Amino acid sequence: MVYKTVIWTLLHFCILSVFGCQNMARKSTVEATQQAGAAMEEQSTEQTLYVGWASADITPQQPVALVGQMRKRISQSVLDPLTATVLALETRGENGKPEQAIMVSCDVVYIRKPIQQRLRVLIKHRLPDFDTDKLFMNATHTHTAPGFIDGAFYGLYDVSQDEGVMKASEYASFFLERISEAVVEAWRSRQPGGMSWALGHAVVGLNRRAHYFDGSSVMYGSTQKDNFSNIEGYEDHAVEMLFFWGPGQVLTGIVINLACPSQETEGLSVISADFWHDTRKEIRNRLSDDVFVFPQCAAAGDISPHRMFREKAEDVMRERRGLSWRQEIARRIANAVEDGLVSAKSEIQTNTILKHVVARIDLPVHEPSALPFYETDSVKPIEFHVIRLGDIALATNPFELYLDYGIRIKARSKAVLTFLVQLSCQESGYLPTEKAIRGGGYSADKFIVGPQGGQVLVDETVKRINAMWD
Repeated sequence: MVYKTVIWTLLHFCILSVFGCQNMARKSTVEATQQAGAAMEEQSTEQTLYVGWASADITPQQPVALVGQMRKRISQSVLDPLTATVLALETRGENGKPEQAIMVSCDVVYIRKPIQQRLRVLIKHRLPDFDTDKLFMNATHTHTAPGFIDGAFYGLYDVSQDEGVMKASEYASFFLERISEAVVEAWRSRQPGGMSWALGHAVVGLNRRAHYFDGSSVMYGSTQKDNFSNIEGYEDHAVEMLFFWGPGQVLTGIVINLACPSQETEGLSVISADFWHDTRKEIRNRLSDDVFVFPQCAAAGDISPHRMFREKAEDVMRERRGLSWRQEIARRIANAVEDGLVSAKSEIQTNTILKHVVARIDLPVHEPSALPFYETDSVKPIEFHVIRLGDIALATNPFELYLDYGIRIKARSKAVLTFLVQLSCQESGYLPTEKAIRGGGYSADKFIVGPQGGQVLVDETVKRINAMWD
């Protein structure tokens, strides 16, 4: 009997121990799940938005070689200033973990990877509370501004024998000094603010590739030839806008995203921001001198502001208004901004969701590859950024990306509105479509990444955007 009692006592103890361990394990699992869920919930919870702005004059003080054309041009004068505009965003979770972004828009032809890296180094010790990986730059693609790296165009823009002309590397140092000060100012000046968005339309960017019955395509090809068939690709006339507001619902700045590079007067031998200068002036004349204007160029590798047909009628209408083409473009954009502002002012969010992912992926190199007439940054890996701001998504890429890729991303995105920003973080050349490659011609004959890599970029971008809504 004693023996049986001992056995039953031990058995009972073991059973209790097993159930106790299971309960503890279950409790630990539940606690871990709750903690993970709480972290995810906090990331998806609306938090107070902090906003900071600054700008810098990045106009060179000496003559420079102007990049973007296949001929050497030394600037003869300054037609209008080059500007860098900085937007700093932050939310702060209840556990103290922030989400951050600093975006820098520049009136230059492109952003080179070493330039962005150097900017991050310059600000790192000055902004210890900012994760410098969350900074990214983009270019408006003006063709009347200098480059950054000596020899990047294999001698085409060599100024070593041109007395009094600033080298690209000298401009790069000047450029980074000015922009680093603006970045620090924007970050340190951030304060609680609001945001709202709007969608408008303006005819600015037009497909620039004429397609012929023999299957060929030519950038700016004649549309008056007997064998002209059609304009090769699509156009997107959307003007996507983010409005930012200070205390008392005072408008502080506007992000304006449209599918068109800034190259209406691209062949001039003067320093100029092209139509974005006129656009800034027009918007400030209508709204306020203190409003920051932050330009972004969406996917537009096959797009420009140049008209391919109906030129005479377009010119007559412009002349009736007494405007230059740059001023006409500015008028159209400003009209879209004014129209969007009306509805945006009634939808201001001071608490919102901010998520920011920095992605680095390898893209396949097209075979056989054909190098363009300029250096490109490696695509192994490329860096791109994906941001969620309320209902809005924003995604960058380092290419002159053909519009079709951008449409694929926008169509598949779960965001209400998706901003795409090309020529960001680095310069990796044109990324044409398969249709364009069949047609040939400039922008579809020399490139590093082709349609296979383009679809990888689309899929990887969409995956990261949609994960922010899952």
